Amino acid sequence: MINDLASKTNLINEEEVWNGVNILHSEASRVGALDLGIAPRKAADGAKVVFLLGSDNFDHADIPDDAYVIYMGTTGDEGVYYADLILPTASYLEKQGTYVNMDGRV
Repeated sequence: MINDLASKTNLINEEEVWNGVNILHSEASRVGALDLGIAPRKAADGAKVVFLLGSDNFDHADIPDDAYVIYMGTTGDEGVYYADLILPTASYLEKQGTYVNMDGRV
């Protein structure tokens, strides 16, 4: 659908090697995971270990009752409540860097 829109509105200019299509995802951590090649999956039936990578948008009913749940993320997330082991990570506020808003302002 997006490619259709782009081709009909000249948002992509292959001559000038310019791409004006941009999408703002509502879950920034999911975009980062997709960039790393990590795709979301439902827990397999009978899974003995479930590893949650900063997951807040999951249905806890998908986690088998006898599974060992490992959660890696910031400790304020929803997934923490279902974890047997928590591996805390630094939030973006605790990391060095320059952050910009959607307008590109620092």
